[in-house]
Amino acid sequence: MTYDTLDARLSCAADFVRVGAVLADVGTDHAYLPIALLSCGAISFAYAADVAEGPLATAKAHLDDCAREQSGLSDRIRLVLTDGLVGLNDVIPTVTDISICGMGGELIARILSDAPFVKNPDIRLILQPMTMQPVLRRWLGENGFAVERERLCTANGKLYSVLCCHYTAENYVPEQPLLGDALLSDPDNKALLPQYLKTNMERLSRIVAGRTSAGVKCAEERAALALAEQMLKGMCND
Repeated sequence: MTYDTLDARLSCAADFVRVGAVLADVGTDHAYLPIALLSCGAISFAYAADVAEGPLATAKAHLDDCAREQSGLSDRIRLVLTDGLVGLNDVIPTVTDISICGMGGELIARILSDAPFVKNPDIRLILQPMTMQPVLRRWLGENGFAVERERLCTANGKLYSVLCCHYTAENYVPEQPLLGDALLSDPDNKALLPQYLKTNMERLSRIVAGRTSAGVKCAEERAALALAEQMLKGMCND
């Protein structure tokens, strides 16, 4: 589906939200994602949450503008002032999908840690970390969440990934937390994978060089760097 009001990053997140879902969008800012999904009839209801009054006021203004063009829109979304998911615990039984986009991986992990009710296999998590993706992948695995898919996208010249997850109660250690197991195996990432691998090779090379000079072990980074080099070489030879 095409969402004219969303950039590629939020469009990618929107694609993972299930049809007919009741969505909780955390850190909603302008509420672009829930309003776009409601406007095209993709979801049935949305909670748009943010920790600060300023973003919620902006979301309210955006909602009011859209509601003038589409009757009934305001009745299908509730704006919530809360830190993460804490203020949504009373409505979580009705929520099917939760999106947390545009935050660091550590903050996303903290928000999920503070909300034990997300450990429900029927809830889908759509996560878009701006930084610290390996930290988030490790946290998810250690806390029983499986990454179904991790898709790459570009917006404003920058490369992003969006994770689609659910709770399984079975903790596991990702094989490639630095690169992303699901990301590397997703055929939809084929076009952007070379750029992703090159970017990570540069980053991992700097880490390996710095830790080696400091006498610090970096076996995991070396292994991820070798895999990235191997994959990129294989793609160039195809």
